[in-house]
Amino acid sequence: MSIDIPEDLQNLEANGGIYAIWMIFHHYGVDLDITDLVQLCRHNNQDGTFGIALAVGLKKLGLDVDFFTEHDPEQHQTEIECYLEANELNIPVNGVLGYQEIQQLVEAGRFVIVYYDTLEGVGNHSLIYSMDEHEICFFDSFDAMSAGLFQQQREQPGICQQVIVIDDRNFVMRDEEFTDV
Repeated sequence: MSIDIPEDLQNLEANGGIYAIWMIFHHYGVDLDITDLVQLCRHNNQDGTFGIALAVGLKKLGLDVDFFTEHDPEQHQTEIECYLEANELNIPVNGVLGYQEIQQLVEAGRFVIVYYDTLEGVGNHSLIYSMDEHEICFFDSFDAMSAGLFQQQREQPGICQQVIVIDDRNFVMRDEEFTDV
């Protein structure tokens, strides 16, 4: 099975977070306009997207989300603004989830986006495809990552072990301006 990824998404620098959201909505058969999604999630080619901005975007698109993170003493101005918006949207901001807790959420059928450092030293948001006690697989990679390596990479400085948990049980598309349906 192949997926036709829009060219503007393929050509987008630092596209991991945008790709994760696009993949979730692709699952529903909803085509999101990439330009609007970039704007909604405050993406830029230098920083990509911030986890809290993705959570805000998902909430605005009609999904219930929980955001998990350790304290970040060096927040970017965009993050500060997004945390304020997350508070207004009643997005819970919680402490760090462990590997087993993430695995339990995936096994319970939740979409989960994790933030970790790639082996090239670049922060990346990835939607989890599958995971067990030994390895984790992502929608944006053909290679499984061992549980130990994933843990190591999500504990790198600046990563803050961020996780977005998406609960789609009450999903209703809220912002029609972002879709091409």
